[in-house]
Amino acid sequence: MNVLGVLVPIEPSAPLEEPGTWPLGQAGLLLAAEGVELLMGDRVDRGWMQGLVPTSTGWRSARARPIAFYDRYPSQGRAEPFRLVLDNLDGRPLGNPWPFTRLCRDKLHCQRTLEELGLVMPAVEDRPERFARRLREWGHGFLKPRYGSLGAGVRLVGPGDPLPTQLPGAQGSLEPAILQQAVPPPAGLAGRCVRVLAQRAPDGSWVQAPGALRQSQLDPVVNAERGARVLAVQDALAPPALARLQQRVDDTLAAIDRLPVDHRALEVGIDLVLDDHDAPHLIELNGRPRGRLERLAQDSPDRFQDARMQTLLRPLRTLLAWGLAAS
Repeated sequence: MNVLGVLVPIEPSAPLEEPGTWPLGQAGLLLAAEGVELLMGDRVDRGWMQGLVPTSTGWRSARARPIAFYDRYPSQGRAEPFRLVLDNLDGRPLGNPWPFTRLCRDKLHCQRTLEELGLVMPAVEDRPERFARRLREWGHGFLKPRYGSLGAGVRLVGPGDPLPTQLPGAQGSLEPAILQQAVPPPAGLAGRCVRVLAQRAPDGSWVQAPGALRQSQLDPVVNAERGARVLAVQDALAPPALARLQQRVDDTLAAIDRLPVDHRALEVGIDLVLDDHDAPHLIELNGRPRGRLERLAQDSPDRFQDARMQTLLRPLRTLLAWGLAAS
């Protein structure tokens, strides 16, 4: 049986949920029928991994040598343990590759790199002494922690607003602030944005999951956890807007394939903001995407449950192909 390692922290004092109630556990149960074993954990020594395997009766302790590793480790808050894991993968394929994940986490460097590849994004400023001048030029902007995630610390600011030079990131630590020009939202909304999850197929092509659109009348950050409404993109946009969005996504994926870092990205979340004409504006990439497809599947299981399961299985099957090719 082929083994894939899934890098997640396992706390002995806090057992994992039952396999059937956890997305990766569900994927592991399905892949077991295909002769693939998922080994969960973060104890890796010279390519050998000690962890837990999901089974129909619960978790089974195991030690094996995975042919590839799937990175779902919260490395922003556990940088040193993760570095030790990376040092012990023994050359096995890792998805996403660490250089790509690191690039996506640095919002400023990622934007500058994508702009060099020809993509147009809302203007960004990283020098705090220029923030006030930029806001006078732009009208409004989003102040963001440079390395943050999950919307932590992000705020809409305008001329005269306080402009801190540091903001709390996803783990609560202070990070340098950057300022990105705000895109004018559609009438009657504080913000409207789209997340498109793209994943590699085993043949190297990109496969896109159904896009999720978030919108809010009150919250310009448009965070689902803060009450933003989540809709299927195809239900919310007219055909011309859908065509513009698709072209923007295709251009972004083509740029990712030309990145100077290890560009064999396994999956990426593409975040776009829609303006007052529903034109899409790329704002950032997420190298550890948590797509909103799960929310759509909860609301409309008949339409989206199968697509949700495919997004769980696809990166693992692709990693399996990479691992077999490398062995």
